[in-house]
Amino acid sequence: MTIELRNEETGNVKKINHGINWFLLITAPIFGITLFKNKLNRSGLIMLIASVLFFLGIICFSIFSSSFASMYPYSTSQVQAAPSFMMQIYYLLDVDYKDVLEFFLVSSVLLLLFISCFSCFAAYNANKWIAENYRYEGYKVAASNTLVRNLLKKDWGLTDDDFIEETK
Repeated sequence: MTIELRNEETGNVKKINHGINWFLLITAPIFGITLFKNKLNRSGLIMLIASVLFFLGIICFSIFSSSFASMYPYSTSQVQAAPSFMMQIYYLLDVDYKDVLEFFLVSSVLLLLFISCFSCFAAYNANKWIAENYRYEGYKVAASNTLVRNLLKKDWGLTDDDFIEETK
C-alpha cells in the first residue's frame, strides 16, 4: 500500500510504501550506505560500525594467519627466518592459534547475526522512520480512507493532527 505525504505549504508530494522496505533489507548491510541515503543516520552508523568491525576482524585474522604460517617453512632447508613482528607479539602474549581461530570465528558469526537481525529490524521500520522525517519537515499524510488512517495510527503511531484531507 502506498501512502501519500503532502506538504501543505509547498504542495510537494512524497510517496512511501507501508510495510517492509525490501530494498533496504538487501542493501543495508553494505556499510549502511542506503540507510544514510534515506537520512536514517543512527541506524546507518550502527550498521557502519558493525560492518567495519566484521571486515577488520577478517583483515586481522588474515594477518595473524599469514604470520603464523611463516613459522613453518615449506622448504626443506634448515635455515629458518626470524619470526615476524606480529609473531613476536603473539609469543609475548602467549597466544595460541586455536584460541585466535575460535575468537575470530565466534566474533564473525555474532557480527553476521547482528548485521542480519539489525538489517531486518531496519527494513521493517524504515518506511515509518522515513515518514517521520518527512513529518518533521512539514509533510502530512493525505488519506481519506478511515481504514488506512486507523492502520497508520496503529502501526506508525500517528495522531489526527498528522493527517490532511485530500482535495479532489
